Amino acid sequence: MTVDLTAIRNEYERAGLHERELDPSPFRQLEKWLDEAVRAEHPEPTAMVLATAIATPNGAEPSARVVLLRGV
Repeated sequence: MTVDLTAIRNEYERAGLHERELDPSPFRQLEKWLDEAVRAEHPEPTAMVLATAIATPNGAEPSARVVLLRGV
């Protein structure tokens, strides 16, 4: 590959996540994050990773996929 992939990476870190700053309501917190993403003009503000884990005899079997939020 002739392209330096590290040179085209966008930096998405703006601030840390501190529990004391989170809204007690997960729904209000999600709305806050969505509003911030829309205002920041992210190309896909509703894109997120949904992860689950199923307990198996050998431990947990994780699964993750990218989804687009269509409603809260």
